[in-house]
This record gives sequence, C-alpha cells and structure tokens, in this order.
Amino acid sequence: MKYIIKTILAILMFSNILVAQQFYDVTKYGAKKDSSTKATLALKKAIEAATKAGGGTVYFPAGKYLTGPIHLQSNITIFIDAGAELHFSDDFDDYLPMVESRYEGVDVKNFSPLFYAYNAENIAIVGRGIIEGHGSKWWDFVEGYKIDQPRSKWQLIFDKENKDILLPDNPKQMKRGFLRPPFIQPMYCKNVLIQGITIRNSPFWTINPQFCDNVTVHAVTIQNPQRNAPNTDGINPESCSNVHISDCHISVGDDCITIKSGKICPAVPRLCRLKIILLQIVLCWPVMAVWSLAVK
Repeated sequence: MKYIIKTILAILMFSNILVAQQFYDVTKYGAKKDSSTKATLALKKAIEAATKAGGGTVYFPAGKYLTGPIHLQSNITIFIDAGAELHFSDDFDDYLPMVESRYEGVDVKNFSPLFYAYNAENIAIVGRGIIEGHGSKWWDFVEGYKIDQPRSKWQLIFDKENKDILLPDNPKQMKRGFLRPPFIQPMYCKNVLIQGITIRNSPFWTINPQFCDNVTVHAVTIQNPQRNAPNTDGINPESCSNVHISDCHISVGDDCITIKSGKICPAVPRLCRLKIILLQIVLCWPVMAVWSLAVK
C-alpha cells in the first residue's frame, strides 16, 4: 500500500510532464530501432521539435538504439518504453565538444555527460527500458594510464579548456586531464524526475545532479560491475536541495549513494539547505556512503 501511495504521488507531481505533453516518436525523426546507425542527430531533432512546441515527451518504442550524448531542454520528458534499449557510443569523440561540468566537486569543462541538462526545469527520464553506458572503454583508459605516456588529443583539449581550473588538494586526476563523464548529470536544474529505468555500465558516477532543486529518483535499477569499474557510484546528489530517493535497487563498483557538497572554493558561494529523503533502497554491494553534508 505504501508503494502504491508513493507511486501515485510521484505521478501526480509530474502529471503535467507525462500527460499534458505531446509525444515525439524518435523513429519519426530518423532513429533506427536496430542500432545500425547512430541516432544522435535524430534525437536532437525530436528534442528540438518538442522544445519549439513548449515541451513534450520524446518517446522510444521497443527497439535497440545507438546514440551519443542526449542534451535535455526545459519541459522535456525522455520516455524509454519497455523493450527499448539506449546504447551509448563508446567513441570518445562523440562526447565533444566539452561542456560545463563538475567532476568530484571541481568545476571543469569536460566530455559531455551521456544525459546532460544545464539550467533547465521540468525534465524527466522515465520508463521501463534500459540505458546502457558501455563504460568498459572509459574504465580501461583510466586503469591503463601511465603518467609518462604521451598526452592524447582528448587530454590536450582538456588542458586548453581548463587553464584556470581551481585544483583540489589532490590534483592528480585534474592533471591527468582525462575525466570520464557521469551518466546522468543535470546542472542548475529544477524539478528533475528519474523513474523506472534500468541503468547499466556507467563510465563514471551514474546519477549526479549538481546544484539542482526538487530531484526525485524513484524505482530505478543501477547495475555496474563490482570489479574493474572504478568510481561507478550509484546516486550522488551534489550541492542539491529537496532530493527524494526511493525504491531503488543499486549494485555498483563503488559507493551506492553519497550526498556531496563539492570542494570548498567553488561550493561556498552557492551553499544550499539540504533536504534528502531515502526510502526502501536495496544495496547489493556492501558499500554505502552518505557523507559530505558540509563542504569537504
């Protein structure tokens, strides 16, 4: 009964997103359901069409889709239906140009997150489908990196884009200059819903809202390998307020849930009052961190 009540409340909270909006079937914009070609441009067109109309639901019917990063705009719902799978490319070039991001509490320009939104409101990723990050190539690059090896083109781009970066106390990763993107990273967003989907093999942290208000993560399954998949945390709200996490199943290679505030220099001017609610979370890997309620 409690689960039913919570589900009804979640639906009511976001009924304006799921009911009132028009559907935009990605296959009508050129996306192939057999993953034979990348659907990145088709998805962008569908989102642009919905945005032009004031908002809408970008719909993925059953099928297997190959794509690069997906950038959400205000009043956009991504609806991944049962039987639909979104497979994100492991070609690093697909995540260029670099965008404003945050990596372990440090403001950077970096590879685009797989799902990304910046200064948007009323956004959602929902459904019964699967999103697959194909993180192994990202993990292998980091695990196999040697400090004296020649810098790759991606590291040179990072260097150029981050000349004035505020380095943390331990600057090793920033100086390496190859930072894996999080799977889902809304930044400075309001009214964010992530519900029902299964998320697999994130390159880095899986769900990582930054400076967001009113975030709901409900009935989500996160599956990352428990070995050789570094820093694949489950849900990490960072510098956020009014976050509700409930009825999730999390099995990952690092922390399941962490509550973070960022590094002291960039975070202090933007401190916010936290309200985090965790309910009925199943943790399959014996690591759960809930920390950094103050500035680290």
